Amino acid sequence: MKNSLFIISKLCMLAFIILLAQGCQEDYEMIDPPMMTDYDDDLDEEVIMQKGLESYFVTQFGEGGMDGSSWEQALDAAGFRKLLSGSVDLSKSTIYMSQGKYVMSEESGLGVIIRKNVKAIKGGYSQFSEGTDVSARDIDTYVTVISGDVNGNKQADAGDCSLLLVKKGIIGIEGVTFQYGYVSEADASTTECGSGIYVSGSAGDTSLELTDCVIRDCKSAVTTSAKQGGPAVFVLSGQVRMDNVRLLDNTAVGRGGAVRCSGKTAVVFMNGCLLKGNSHTGSWGNGIQMSEGHICMNNTTLIDNMGTGAALNGGGSMLLINSTIIGNASDSHGAVRCETGAGGDTKFINNLLIAENPTAPSFNLNGSSYEAFSKGYNVYQRVTGITMSTLDTAYPNALTGALNEDGVYEWNLSQIGAVKGYATKQAIVEVAKSFNPVASPIVNLGEVFVEWTGEDAFGIDQRGVARNADKMQAGAYDAVLTN
Repeated sequence: MKNSLFIISKLCMLAFIILLAQGCQEDYEMIDPPMMTDYDDDLDEEVIMQKGLESYFVTQFGEGGMDGSSWEQALDAAGFRKLLSGSVDLSKSTIYMSQGKYVMSEESGLGVIIRKNVKAIKGGYSQFSEGTDVSARDIDTYVTVISGDVNGNKQADAGDCSLLLVKKGIIGIEGVTFQYGYVSEADASTTECGSGIYVSGSAGDTSLELTDCVIRDCKSAVTTSAKQGGPAVFVLSGQVRMDNVRLLDNTAVGRGGAVRCSGKTAVVFMNGCLLKGNSHTGSWGNGIQMSEGHICMNNTTLIDNMGTGAALNGGGSMLLINSTIIGNASDSHGAVRCETGAGGDTKFINNLLIAENPTAPSFNLNGSSYEAFSKGYNVYQRVTGITMSTLDTAYPNALTGALNEDGVYEWNLSQIGAVKGYATKQAIVEVAKSFNPVASPIVNLGEVFVEWTGEDAFGIDQRGVARNADKMQAGAYDAVLTN
């Protein structure tokens, strides 16, 4: 009896061991081997991204195998982030993005860092696009949003991330809205401190060009003066070029409610842009702050930007053409406050310079060691520290006007009667080409600006309406005056 029990117990134990071994073998066979991908920081990602494509397709949640080769195989937001930050060569690639929201991180902190050329990123495509068809595009209907709203509460605040940090590369982006970018004091460093778009690289190999884009509702909570401000665009070094870009309702603690240039080798081009509703709670540059650097501006409007320290403020070099710059009613520093010093070159022609505060200057050259030159045809109210050209028109009283449906400040020309003189397109182009700050990292900067915009850009207004080339109205709006 005992032997029988012993034999049975042995058989039971053997059966248990066999079953256990089989169970372990099944578990082992269910574990897939790791797959090689182009995602530098995510080796367990199961998507194999196609290399070297001329076109990549992206939808908010991705499609199919998500290799990016077509709309049916579109990358998702995570794949898009890794395409930009990874090793895939995009110098000859266009990335097409459908309508949707693409958050730039899974957690709070800094967003996507780019260190390579990207031929083009284009937003505004229908989510019903098929194959590789890119004909269904309308950037106003099919809004593509690059977002920092990690916590999903539809505002830029703690828990969110910044958007793009460009360290190197020639990059083009068209038809995209940037929204809810956020950076905190803790996350910011001396070389990574923007909440929206941040650029830090050599001006020769680092350039971001934005066309038909919107940058809105971004916030910099950075309090350290060297790192604060520029919640929409912060350029430490390198280039940012903006054509028909709207910068709306961005906010900072100080030093630039929307844009900040913060280094001698920072370059910003603006053509046909609108800066409205931006603000800071500290000081200097309600719309734009130039600690250093160089800005070239044509057909651009600054209005309703709140804070103190002028709508446009700074010690860099400024080329201001055909633009409307309005200082808010509560700011004693007015429209433009300039401290261009040695190595700089500030020129302005055919601008409308308004200070809504009745005692504030339209242009303040703030210090005897600084210099700036009016090249004529500006309409202004009051100036400090500078002698205006005899071709400028002073009008010390309030000017009336408002933004029209195109986002352009339309002022009442008949209010001031006969203007002293009107600019010609040729005169404006000559002034633009003569802009050449010694400290600029780009030789003959004004000529490069003219080449970028094309000479025709100086003969239209911000709406795209052709001006009378021989009688051009000051500011970004032109009523097309007859001879």
